Parts: sequence; C-alpha cells; structure tokens
Amino acid sequence: MDFLGVELKQTLFYQEIADEEQREGIKEESMTLLTRLLRRKFGLQPALETALEQLPSMETATLEGLADALLGFTDISDLQGWLGKR
Repeated sequence: MDFLGVELKQTLFYQEIADEEQREGIKEESMTLLTRLLRRKFGLQPALETALEQLPSMETATLEGLADALLGFTDISDLQGWLGKR
C-alpha cells in the first residue's frame, strides 16, 4: 500500500510497531516455554503456580536468565530464591 509514494512497510511507525510485536511475541514464547519446563521439573504445585505469576512482569532478558538458572535448580526453593534475588 502506497501513501504519498511511500510504502507503508517502509515507514518508521510501521517498523516500530512490527518490532514491538516481535518483542512481545518473543516474551510470550519465553514465558510459555519456561512454564512448561518448570511444571515438568517440579510438577503441579501451588508454590510453583504462585512463582509463575511473576513471569509476565519480567523483561525478556530476565526470562532468559531464569531459563539458564533453572538447569541448576533441584527443588522449588531454588526457584523461589532466584526470584527473591531479582
């Protein structure tokens, strides 16, 4: 679609919107994957569900840090401790 000879996809506004949607998509995918991994590791339990409620408030970089850290978690208290430090 052209507007005054400029294709909409080439405008800064369009690019900013597309970038924001991509960042939000990455964050959503990260939260979904972390939720699956943590539930698989610790099972369904109230303490985990409470911890998972914190994921939406985290930046993507923090979610990535959690993904790295969870490999070393042995029980739910490790997750709770990690969350308490952030």
